[in-house]
Amino acid sequence: MIKNILLIGNGKLSKSLQKYLGNYNLLIFDENNISSLNKYSGDLLIDCSSNLAFPFIYDYLKKKDIASIICSTGHKENEIMQMKKLTKRIPLLKSENFSFGISLINKILKEYSKQFNLYDTYLLDFHHKDKKDSPSGTSLKISESLNNKVTTLSIRSKDIIGKHTLYFFSNEEEIIISHNATSRDVFAKGILKAILFIENKKPGFYTMEDIINEI
Repeated sequence: MIKNILLIGNGKLSKSLQKYLGNYNLLIFDENNISSLNKYSGDLLIDCSSNLAFPFIYDYLKKKDIASIICSTGHKENEIMQMKKLTKRIPLLKSENFSFGISLINKILKEYSKQFNLYDTYLLDFHHKDKKDSPSGTSLKISESLNNKVTTLSIRSKDIIGKHTLYFFSNEEEIIISHNATSRDVFAKGILKAILFIENKKPGFYTMEDIINEI
């Protein structure tokens, strides 16, 4: 049973998630104290920070066999490989976006990618002005679902939480698929689903699609 959670990051997503973690014992780490992470034990690690924290997280998980949920984005290919190496010993769930709606859209896009690839495809990626990665991890995942046959335009402005709109064009028709996060709570609630999902899982690499498949 998960009782003690190590929460990495104390930004907007982390603060939204903290509202729903009252039933857990919570230890929060940010840039000021993450170097002391190895001194603590827990039942679950949740990373809501950025890829800059991953070296500390990887070093910790090499020594401590606890379940992990990685919510941060912008990881390099070798860091993804390190995560997958860890999953020989621990259950680890990685997602670029914890919105149920985005996960459902990605599942549909992946399933019908051959049909969607018959269209000229464009993606508009809107986020707040402080978001560091561009295109977003969500946009990269959407593109991957469509065999990377997508032209993406990233826009960073104001306090936009996250909006992704796909346009599919042919000579005869236009298809639009759009998702707009109106509250960061949608991501926090997705992480809550991930906590319940991963609690009794065997070692392995999991995604939000695995959660959808269990519903």
